[in-house]
Amino acid sequence: MAGLSVPWYAYINHVTTTIANDTFEVPSVIFARSLELYPNRRLSAAALNYELDLLGYQPVNTTPGIGQYRQQGSHYEIYSKGFHFADGHDQATRIELNLNNNRIEHITPALARLEPKVIGHFFNQDFENRRPIALSEIPDTMVMGLQAVEDREFKHHHGVSWSGIMRAAVKNLMAGGIVQGGSTLTQQLVKNKLHYHEQTFLRKLHELLAATLLETKLNKRDILAMYFNEIYWGQNGRVAIHGVVEAAQFYFAKNIQQLTIAEQATLIGLIKGPSWYNPYKHPERAITRRNVVLNSWLETGIIDNKTHQQARNKALQLSQSRQLKGDYDNYIDVVKRQIRDRFSSNELKQNGLRVFTHLDPYIQYRTSQTAQKTDDWLSDQVETAIIVSSSQSGGLLALTGSKNPRSQYNRALLAKRQIGSLIKPFIYLAALETLSDFDLNTELHDGPISIKTPQGPWQPQNWDNKGLGDITAMEALVQSRNQATVDLGVKIGLDKLLKFLNKLGLSIKHNAHPALFLGAIELSPFEVQHLFSLFASRGNTTQINAIISITDNDNKVLSRAIQPRKQNLQIAHIDQINTALNAVTTRGTARRLTTTFDLPKPLFGKTGTTNNGRDSWFSGFDQDHLMTVWVGRDDNQPTPYSGSNGALILWANLFKNL
Repeated sequence: MAGLSVPWYAYINHVTTTIANDTFEVPSVIFARSLELYPNRRLSAAALNYELDLLGYQPVNTTPGIGQYRQQGSHYEIYSKGFHFADGHDQATRIELNLNNNRIEHITPALARLEPKVIGHFFNQDFENRRPIALSEIPDTMVMGLQAVEDREFKHHHGVSWSGIMRAAVKNLMAGGIVQGGSTLTQQLVKNKLHYHEQTFLRKLHELLAATLLETKLNKRDILAMYFNEIYWGQNGRVAIHGVVEAAQFYFAKNIQQLTIAEQATLIGLIKGPSWYNPYKHPERAITRRNVVLNSWLETGIIDNKTHQQARNKALQLSQSRQLKGDYDNYIDVVKRQIRDRFSSNELKQNGLRVFTHLDPYIQYRTSQTAQKTDDWLSDQVETAIIVSSSQSGGLLALTGSKNPRSQYNRALLAKRQIGSLIKPFIYLAALETLSDFDLNTELHDGPISIKTPQGPWQPQNWDNKGLGDITAMEALVQSRNQATVDLGVKIGLDKLLKFLNKLGLSIKHNAHPALFLGAIELSPFEVQHLFSLFASRGNTTQINAIISITDNDNKVLSRAIQPRKQNLQIAHIDQINTALNAVTTRGTARRLTTTFDLPKPLFGKTGTTNNGRDSWFSGFDQDHLMTVWVGRDDNQPTPYSGSNGALILWANLFKNL
């Protein structure tokens, strides 16, 4: 007996010591940007309603409580939930605002913000989602209510309730099967920690001894805190919901302190069987179980009769934000790229960092919707990638790499395609920067030209197979004339142009072909977005950033967005190119934006097309948004689309919806 029991005791003692000293692995959380509300901010009712629904705010017809809002025409009353931002804690706040002509006309208080949407996590291999909380932060009704339902003798036993085991045994014997368990909260915690699933006598012995020993190493409050942070509350796809904080967010989109009595009882009731009582799949079962919990709370004096009746009469009022899953995976690919040099994989999966990004949920939704309608406007043979960023700051607002939301291939980041005429604004900018006697009134020759190469003479053609003779550089850029642009490229010189483009961040080999003058260079849509941010920001940034800041669990800022090195370019030269890019949208290759689509001016942009329509591009911007759209076939076969009748169609429809 000693030979068996001593090693067994030593093993269980080691196990319980490990449990007592265990620290939770907490996945890092990725947040969208927070919606800031202030006078004269541009904001549509559609965007505001989408964001409120996405964050789980419940529409009501009476004065809203925390996590609710009331809309009466253009007037909104919102009761925010509060949030620990990187720059401080915002309390739950009553907000009133009026919208007029897609702007905030009046708001009280003058500056407010809603909490950011969680768009992703860095999970460990178990895909467990949890965020620990101190017992003092959990409502007393839940702490006492858990004991009332699961273990009324918790304060009096030492890990095992022998009277509870006897009661359960008698009831099970009388019922002819297992209808009641005798496990204490401590035993349940041990079972969860050790991942016991099989119902065997040896497993039960392990559990009994481990529970007894654990109570010698932790006090009752520590056990309760560990229980609330460890217990399993359900499943969100392949992600396991652990801990009461994540459960409150998943089912009700609330902080735990903001849960009503009915919501608290629903969560406590779920512990018995998260799948069986899943309120989304089995609402009747969940309500029945919740009411059993409420009856127990009334019986033990945790709540009074009035509270009991009010809670029983409430609907479940579950958050529907889980049904509004955005297409965030492609965006998170960018976050991973921009974070990998600053934090290790283990830090991201275990240390509970908080990554705040620029993602705008409504713009992301509209971007994804636009991509998914590609087949309606173009052909079902082509794919697309769309990127949206802030014109001024370079913050990445939205990104989608496919028209198919289930696609695993992120074309926005990974598809390297020739950019065609998108290169032309940079050719003309290079001329302004390097040629002392050049401006956009300088005449270029738009006619036959032949350049010697190792492969033989290269003779570029215009898209209409015509030459216009001597024309100004402005007209050559606005009308996207190939031969005139090559004439300018020869004046600059290939080596000098390569040096200039490399300074902008492009990595081009020095044995480049003169076809580079016409965009014979392969870039991803994301790289094109970087380039055009130079014009959208008037030289302020050439870096598209997804990340705003990263904080630790204590809200200490660990990292901020990497600031790009500012280009040493003359603003006057950038403004000259922008004048031409504006003319492109009014009388040039993108004039359909202001004629057919009647979009608000001023707009700036450039179309791009490669041989036989293999790639259709449009990159354009206004004072708020820079957007790049690519359209083409994955097999690089020809399409019937140019930049002006392919990518531009998607760009215009997305811009109209924003």
